[in-house]
Amino acid sequence: MSGTPRWWRWYFVVGILLVGTVVSAAYVGWQRKQTRSLWQKVEAALEQHDLDTAARYLDAYLGQNPTEAEAWFLAARTARRLGQYARAEELLTRCQQLTGVTDSTRLEWQLLRVQQGDLGDVHLQLRASIPPDHPDVAIVLEALARGYLASDRLRDVVKACELWISVQPNHPWPYLWRGSIYERLGNFHESLAQYRRAQQLAPNDPAIRLAVGLLLLRGRQPAAAIEYFQAVLEQNPEDKEALLGLAQCRLEQGQPKEAIPLLDQLLRRDPSFARAWFHRGKAAFDLGDAGDGERCLRRAVQLAPDDAEAWHQLTLTLRALGKEAEAEQLLPRLQALRKDLERLNVLIRAVARTPEDPNLRHEAGVLCLKIGRSDEGVRWLLGVLRLPGEHRETHAVLAEHFQKLSDPRAEEHRRRATTKP
Repeated sequence: MSGTPRWWRWYFVVGILLVGTVVSAAYVGWQRKQTRSLWQKVEAALEQHDLDTAARYLDAYLGQNPTEAEAWFLAARTARRLGQYARAEELLTRCQQLTGVTDSTRLEWQLLRVQQGDLGDVHLQLRASIPPDHPDVAIVLEALARGYLASDRLRDVVKACELWISVQPNHPWPYLWRGSIYERLGNFHESLAQYRRAQQLAPNDPAIRLAVGLLLLRGRQPAAAIEYFQAVLEQNPEDKEALLGLAQCRLEQGQPKEAIPLLDQLLRRDPSFARAWFHRGKAAFDLGDAGDGERCLRRAVQLAPDDAEAWHQLTLTLRALGKEAEAEQLLPRLQALRKDLERLNVLIRAVARTPEDPNLRHEAGVLCLKIGRSDEGVRWLLGVLRLPGEHRETHAVLAEHFQKLSDPRAEEHRRRATTKP
């Protein structure tokens, strides 16, 4: 290069710098385009009410933009709406590290609490302070509906959904959730009407399709239900509830041979699926193989001791095998279970009318523990503890239950049960 003119070396350097600038600008432009594309995908997923997809795109977006507070906030809100509460707290904390406490983050912390059923006075404050024209009113009503559902305040769920529909009439979820409450309360005609409206608004939503199919099956309309289960399976061939629903339709139509492969597929994937064992045993019984039916049904009642249908089918199967004495021994248990389940349904309706009554919730919790619905029983009992008062009797029941499980929570409940006011 010693013989190269200085002007040539100068052009060479300038050229390199220009090329580097162009490449750098192109890369920055590409990054910005990718970032815009990701954010647009987040917005599109949320517009379609697809929270799982939105959460994935938000993770990718934050990987490229770790200092954007708005993205951290939206990721926290999406995680909370998905029921991922620990993650929502982490994301919201990170957002506040960037922005400090704001009105938006303060509201989101309240929604985190309310959505988990810890209502206190917060739900009343939200209902009083968030007017219909507030930009977050639909988000607040959604969280309230979820919280009321978690705390078994069924009538309040319906009210929250009605208000939600008044501000967002084309959102399918309030119709879906309102329909599920009507179904729990035994109003199947109104439930189906709500599900149908939700389906009009979101015809491809698998949760709505599944709800319609299950309600039609419950109404002994298997031919109509089949198309809904098949539509769900076209979207997700691994959907457990749709596979089980399709198998139930085949049984209802008198086609146990067609049901068995579906049930075996479910049980290979999940050997602890109690309802699949029940229907597998029923299919074997219908085909005249009472021995295989007994095997499956014993497994079903072992996994789900609260399933009166499975116990009833087991008694029929034992009789078919000539085991009359054992079948007779099961009858008192079956009768007691049916009585307990009837009482539980009465309590659910009573709590819907008077959600602040701790005695009703306590009885429902104790009853659920008795029949083997441990998770549901604990949920009812913890709901009692959210109400005003000491509730030492409820603490005592929880202490005994957790002690059997060697759960460290037993000690705290034992202490609270024996502490005098």
